[in-house]
Amino acid sequence: MGQQILALRIGDKYGPEYEHYLKSKFDNITFINKPFFTEMKLQWNKMCGMRFDTDEPLVVIDIDMLFMNDYEDIINYPIKKGEFLGMKSWWKDTEKPGYSLNGGFYKYYPKDCRYIFDKFYSDIDYWQEYYIKNGTTVGPVNGEQYFVEDSVKERLELKFLPQEWYGKMILHPTTKWLEECNNAYPGDYFYKDGKFNEDVKIVHFQRSHSLHELLQTTLQE
Repeated sequence: MGQQILALRIGDKYGPEYEHYLKSKFDNITFINKPFFTEMKLQWNKMCGMRFDTDEPLVVIDIDMLFMNDYEDIINYPIKKGEFLGMKSWWKDTEKPGYSLNGGFYKYYPKDCRYIFDKFYSDIDYWQEYYIKNGTTVGPVNGEQYFVEDSVKERLELKFLPQEWYGKMILHPTTKWLEECNNAYPGDYFYKDGKFNEDVKIVHFQRSHSLHELLQTTLQE
């Protein structure tokens, strides 16, 4: 049996083709299609895995990502109990200092993280608005990755995958956008001459489009 993977698709922003794509990449993937609790909004439901009663690590991924090259190296990246593995946002998800974690990929031992879910569940409405109100991010629904990072640092060791393994992309990026992205990338380049760097294993798309378009569109410079 492969590594247990959890992905979220609630609402109609992303169609079923996203699930079909991920199923073609991973045998052991489970999808969340409705809120774990009624009051939990969208991506906040990714934390439901922290309630699982299992001694094996769990991988949680966003649904709007493409996997390439040796992508299974990311899923199988080893962690120990007491460690929380994520992706460091070398492209900066927020201008507020003190945050590095991107919400697109988590790997953790659920029993290690039960305290994080309990903290959130103790005042769901408060936490779902907290990072919007303090200016870390913008609404209407956001802040889950910052809550997770703050909470992980309370008790666990936060570790990151090699930064050359992943990055962000949008459809039809301008030359300027690509130049800025390539300059921020920790390797030689992220995307050049119509290709991603061969070290890249995950590409996280920042806007909602059909998966068919993501896979078929040639990114323009």
